Amino acid sequence: MTTLHEILWDLKNDDLASRIKLLGVKLKGSKKAGLVDTLKAAFADNGLKEIWTSLKALEQAAVAEACYAPGRAYNPTQFKAKYGDVPIFYNKPKSASGYRNYSNDSKYATRLNLLLFTPKGGTERIVPVDLAERLRLFVPEPPTLNVATLAAPQAEDGLLVRQTEHEALVEVMALLRLAEVGDLRISAKTGIVSTAGCQKILACLIGGDFYPLDIAYRPNKRSYEQEIGAIKPIAWARLLQVGRYFSQSGTKSKLTASGIKALSLPPEQVIEHLWKKWLTNTNYDEFNRIEAIKGQRSKGHMTAKPPRRHSVTDALSECPANKWITVEKFSDYMQGTGQEFEVSRDLWKLYLCEARYGSLGYAGCGEWNIVQLRYILCFLFEYAAPLGLIDIAYVHPISGLKDYRNQWGADDLEWLSRYDGLRSFRITNLGAYCFGITSKYKPTSPSSSLALTVLPSLRISMNAGVLLPTEKLLLETWAEPVEPNVWQLEVTRALEAVERGQSAVDFADFLQARDSQPLPETVTGFLHDCERNGTAVRHHGEAYLFDCRDAATAILICAQAELQGHCYPCSETKLAVMESQLPKFRKVVRSLGLGVV
Repeated sequence: MTTLHEILWDLKNDDLASRIKLLGVKLKGSKKAGLVDTLKAAFADNGLKEIWTSLKALEQAAVAEACYAPGRAYNPTQFKAKYGDVPIFYNKPKSASGYRNYSNDSKYATRLNLLLFTPKGGTERIVPVDLAERLRLFVPEPPTLNVATLAAPQAEDGLLVRQTEHEALVEVMALLRLAEVGDLRISAKTGIVSTAGCQKILACLIGGDFYPLDIAYRPNKRSYEQEIGAIKPIAWARLLQVGRYFSQSGTKSKLTASGIKALSLPPEQVIEHLWKKWLTNTNYDEFNRIEAIKGQRSKGHMTAKPPRRHSVTDALSECPANKWITVEKFSDYMQGTGQEFEVSRDLWKLYLCEARYGSLGYAGCGEWNIVQLRYILCFLFEYAAPLGLIDIAYVHPISGLKDYRNQWGADDLEWLSRYDGLRSFRITNLGAYCFGITSKYKPTSPSSSLALTVLPSLRISMNAGVLLPTEKLLLETWAEPVEPNVWQLEVTRALEAVERGQSAVDFADFLQARDSQPLPETVTGFLHDCERNGTAVRHHGEAYLFDCRDAATAILICAQAELQGHCYPCSETKLAVMESQLPKFRKVVRSLGLGVV
């Protein structure tokens, strides 16, 4: 037990005398027993409350936080994140250079030392257990920390705002089709797609990457120059692979059974599956994408990846949906509520530029904002945003965070990570569903000023208002642009939309909400037919074609009960067998005394 009596007896006489001086009590002798008794008497009866009320507001908050904290310990990191500042324990005068020395010196102790003590052999300041019990009788429990929100991102030059939910719902199905035709390829070792592979993926991203190509890539880049490079193509390739929706056979991609099934699922279910799989995957570490921080490949010091992700998602699940949150406030919220995590168990192994001088193990070099915050930025920008879980507001990374500038080895860095420009984010309805904030997914309906006219000829024209990017995307999913602000409903596009999981009913509601007249019967009929015909044929996987020597052999094989539902006659002598059933097919055929060549 760490009672007041025990702690006081472990203090030096000078420390005891300095605390008595703070109380304004005259010293009676210099023996420890007398000093301890004098201090204990000051806390008796109403003395404790008088000491409490004499503290400044920030000091009272520190004592209150400690009283109600596990182990009654004061945590300066959490406290600063919650209150924006920390109280002073030793009020030393400023030196000639203008800096105040905060090292322990009992003669400069503040009154906060009367209630917060460091036990012998300990490192934390705590409230003695018996004082804490008495303090809780009149000290109110500290307020719960809530994450601060904004109605809109803070305006600044070069700010880009990306609404991601509708993009993601379309892009995930398009990329499954890309994998189906063999063009989604990824390095098994790094999870990075080639330049040519990025181009294939970008062609499927109706919103494009987060940074335009002329900004993301530097022509004739020198080896020491930084480049933003791809973000969404890297993320999507990794996510779909981790979700086990495709595999690679040689230089071609191939949908797995799960990938084939996903083609007929609602896209939000596919995204939820990908998110859950990403949270538990151990193949890829988001922190590896922060290339400026070296030493990550050293063995034994990088922490497990899933616990980091769960720390961030647990904090996200406590945030309100559809409200903008700055990344700094979110970071403060995680620290202030104790939802902290480690990226490395040994920061001395991480470094900038050179291992000896640029190590993050030096005091002030590997702090939360350099390591954990950078991890959070990558996690949000490269994985949550492409999946449509958060909308993001961001600038070029060269205009982003500058907190790394004073570190050794950072002189030539234009940015510490490509994600440094992320300013704020907003949890979408899809994100609220995946983070567990809501139990059901309700598609986002963005406010719109768009006015349309839908004609019986299946032509759609814009009359007034502003065409939002998400509205343009949806129109061009179902209809072909024929003139500026004019679209023609087209069968092939509409069928492809249904194949990707889009709903013709939802699109009809979209049109009706923007047209003051009822939709023409030709349009509703067109959409109804597309909804019905778009799912007329379903893909159930790859099959092998076998040619039997005669019709009797084909009939004999198909008649076997073990092959029912797995072997299909295609003509008198030809049989189709699902790839997954090939071993069973061969076994049954051999049991009939026949061979397969």
